[in-house]
Amino acid sequence: MSLFYHWRGAGFSSGLAVLALVLSISVLSISVLTGPARVLAAVSHPLAVSGPVAHEFSVQPLAAVRSVVAGPVDVASARAEDQEREEMGLAPRFALTEPVNITPDTDGTWEVLDSRFDLWRLRITSPGALSINLGFTDYRLPVGARLAIYAADAVGPADPRGVRIFTDRDNEAHGELWTPVVLGDDIVVELVMPRESRHDYDLSLTAINMGYRFFGENLEDVADKAGTCNIDVVCPEGDQWRREIASVGVLSTGGGTFCTGVMMNNTAMDARPLFLTANHCGIDLGNAASLVVYWNFESPTCGQQGGGTLDQFMTGSTFLAASSTSDFTLVEMDDPVDPAHEVSFAGWNNSSASPTSAVAIHHPNTDEKSISFEYDPTTTTSYLQTAVPGDGTHIRVADWDLGTTEPGSSGSPLFDQNHHVVGQLHGGYAACDNDLPDWYGRLSVSWPAVSQFLDPVGTGAVTLDTYAPFALAMVVSPGDGAAFAGDSGGPFTPSTFEYVIANNSDVSLAFDVTADVAWVDVTPGIGLVPESGSLPITVATNSTAVDLPQGQYEGSLTFTNLTTGEGNTTRPLILTVGLPELVYSFDMDTDPGWSADSDWAFGQPQGAGGSKGNPDPAAGFTGVNVYGYNLAGDYSANLPEKHLVTAAIDCSNMQAVTLKFMRWLNVEQPSFDHASLAVSSDGASYSTIWSNGVQITDAAWVPVEFDISALADGQATVFLRWTMGTTNSNWQYSGWNIDDVEIWGLVDDVAGAEIPSGYRLSVGNHPNPFNPLTTISFDLPADGRTTVTVYDVKGRLVRSLIAGSLPAGPHSVPWDGLDDAGLSVGSGVYLVSVINGGATAEHKMVLLK
Repeated sequence: MSLFYHWRGAGFSSGLAVLALVLSISVLSISVLTGPARVLAAVSHPLAVSGPVAHEFSVQPLAAVRSVVAGPVDVASARAEDQEREEMGLAPRFALTEPVNITPDTDGTWEVLDSRFDLWRLRITSPGALSINLGFTDYRLPVGARLAIYAADAVGPADPRGVRIFTDRDNEAHGELWTPVVLGDDIVVELVMPRESRHDYDLSLTAINMGYRFFGENLEDVADKAGTCNIDVVCPEGDQWRREIASVGVLSTGGGTFCTGVMMNNTAMDARPLFLTANHCGIDLGNAASLVVYWNFESPTCGQQGGGTLDQFMTGSTFLAASSTSDFTLVEMDDPVDPAHEVSFAGWNNSSASPTSAVAIHHPNTDEKSISFEYDPTTTTSYLQTAVPGDGTHIRVADWDLGTTEPGSSGSPLFDQNHHVVGQLHGGYAACDNDLPDWYGRLSVSWPAVSQFLDPVGTGAVTLDTYAPFALAMVVSPGDGAAFAGDSGGPFTPSTFEYVIANNSDVSLAFDVTADVAWVDVTPGIGLVPESGSLPITVATNSTAVDLPQGQYEGSLTFTNLTTGEGNTTRPLILTVGLPELVYSFDMDTDPGWSADSDWAFGQPQGAGGSKGNPDPAAGFTGVNVYGYNLAGDYSANLPEKHLVTAAIDCSNMQAVTLKFMRWLNVEQPSFDHASLAVSSDGASYSTIWSNGVQITDAAWVPVEFDISALADGQATVFLRWTMGTTNSNWQYSGWNIDDVEIWGLVDDVAGAEIPSGYRLSVGNHPNPFNPLTTISFDLPADGRTTVTVYDVKGRLVRSLIAGSLPAGPHSVPWDGLDDAGLSVGSGVYLVSVINGGATAEHKMVLLK
């Protein structure tokens, strides 16, 4: 029998996390009638809708929504390629990727939803696809916005195919969002956006992933379902392993490949979401953001081997460590585990002892979770070898006494007789029709690379038991922290944040909740939760927050079980005071003089290249110049890393530092070619904050944004480094093009220069009213840092025109009626604010169209 590798796929969503914004809004009862003549008796608030808003609001029929067609999928060709991939030891696939470049500005249909919200929808079809999932490599939503993905013929929020909902709570530092699958070949992407935030978001769809083989599809007679010898975890054989079963999930990477993995406990017992799988599953620094893990994908009935749901998922991760020697990869998921999903954290044994018996919990062939048993002692060998101990890197299971493993099981944990993880599945020959062996990469060999994460306390422990937070007496949800933001003096958004304490015991539970900062109030801070009951806890900013100077403040909230101490936990608190402002701008109209390796150059791109992907642009996003790699064409084969490095940027008086720039990038998938961005605070040690997780083929300028605060806040010498390479010897793409680089942040309050007696800061504009161009004139009383900013009448930022040091005296700057996103603003009254040292002046302008 030929060798195969075991694999399996997965994902997780944060759900509707903006309920705090709608506590004051009563949700009206609705009457929903199907069909084009549907009459809505009443309408809910759009953020409270749990399914498609089209089911509860009068919107255009779906037939009027602009659509894109992907595929169709050539299943025969895909399966032939899968045979080649198996022989090469690559991850198995369930979907094919079609690269796209779709934004709400270029595709889909906008319409007015109600007096406060706009709606954008896009229909995506892929004839013959069993499922569709999406990769957004630019994702940032403002508070109050909601992205939903669902089947075009969804019948409601309880549709078994799933309605996937994402909000600003899914914003991550890596700026990506990869969705779980939606079953079917016709889906809708739906964005609900507060009108005032219409231009304050990033959403770029770059990958449509079309499923061509089984991954939870509720279909009959699917040829590649798992073998019938597999044992559903719901069966009685799993009764002694319930907590360990709850730690195993099925995963997908890049929207197309799959494996199994396990959530691991650590000695801090803090429910840190550390996820272990196999190295050959293909997760690396460049694509970890695309990881999706599904929990509790299990048969509801013993022996059914089907009927599971993919509704409980997590999406996005950070790469931590990996090695091919013991075939492991460890990542940290972006978000805490949702307590409602009842995920446990598996215990482990890092000794070199061979288990006297073993249990495998896995997703065979990416199907519902199964359990397998080996009652005989295992041995220590080399991979695919029988000699003991060989190189000592693997645990060999001679044959499975009950159950088996299959492709898709790779990365799944092997538990010893004491319910401790001792390794993860590398590969083997086991199947339903044989008694052949499997090999697991040893945790003891991986331990030097993972100990800092699994034993952060430094206990030196050899074993650690499984931790099941959902089984504790006190469980606090949600699992993430409370973040508040607003301008100096408030108000702050959200106004309140709610936690829920659940009591899983049969006696009353006494608790207290305390904050270690003075700028929040907790209600109630102490009390009782009745047996098997729950109690909401409200956290709100107070007058102390109103009086704080601008900056970013952090604290923590401690929940204590005064009855038994079981379930004690903490949650982070974050308060951002002040509106971020533009501090440094490099528009590439002139050469900033950065350090550039060979073939990086400043100048006008020639629109050339594109032997694969798309060619370079013919000009910058604004003006003609850019910084780019090979402005005259494609990057070369077998390229080493080539860097573009900025001069030192002084962020010593800044917090919450954010990098924004316009990108036009074409690069092959990261298995072959690489593009990356890194940040340093000393010019010597760099931390990579982004690398291509998939093939990127930009055909237009794409705005990107990165939170670099962890590396740049308060630092006097911040360097940015764009890297092209390494590349392999095959296809070449056009590479990096960069324009309009900006550094935003909260600037610490600094005393202004002394203003001469009798000299005032003044500002005006001409013409006024205007259309579309006006000149703003201002007279500065002193040398020093100056900002010129345009706001609308509600105080919302429209355009930052100047942020830098200017000499005293008269100045002027044009405003062309565009916002910071380069889009035209509407007719109305706008306010220009000029701040110079300790002086401020404001002036009203009227734009008429």
